[in-house]
Amino acid sequence: MTVAKNNKVGEVSQTGALLRTVTRQFAELQQRNFACCDVQSTTQCAILTTLEREGDQTLRALTSSLNLDKAWLSRSTDDLVEQGLLVKTPHPGDRRALLLRLTDAGHQAAQDLDAQLNAQSARVLARLPEADRAATLRLLTGLSAALQAELDGEGGCGC
Repeated sequence: MTVAKNNKVGEVSQTGALLRTVTRQFAELQQRNFACCDVQSTTQCAILTTLEREGDQTLRALTSSLNLDKAWLSRSTDDLVEQGLLVKTPHPGDRRALLLRLTDAGHQAAQDLDAQLNAQSARVLARLPEADRAATLRLLTGLSAALQAELDGEGGCGC
């Protein structure tokens, strides 16, 4: 029988499981807020909030940003155009591409959803002891940077 001299293996396993649980819980809370969105689908809410946050994009760029199927995203953007929340205009630098741009109503819908999501985050943070809130924000900032570094390939592929 092998006896571990430290608990690093258990710590890594526990960290992975906890991070997956927190991610799942956060995604579920977001889905619940998206259900209150005045559009027809979660995908459409994600399109609105992404365009509000990142600005006008081509369908290809948005497909990459949201990691969604191009055909599915195209149908969703067509629905948003029909609802008056989005317009598709010729891309000024590439006549083969269309630029996706929020209308005034689209900006308002995205801002309303963002306000709902921010209120939810504030409620979640308020459930923590007051003394832990600043540390939580600091740690989440560091975790976000670490996750982005992994996405950017700085740590190599995990498989």
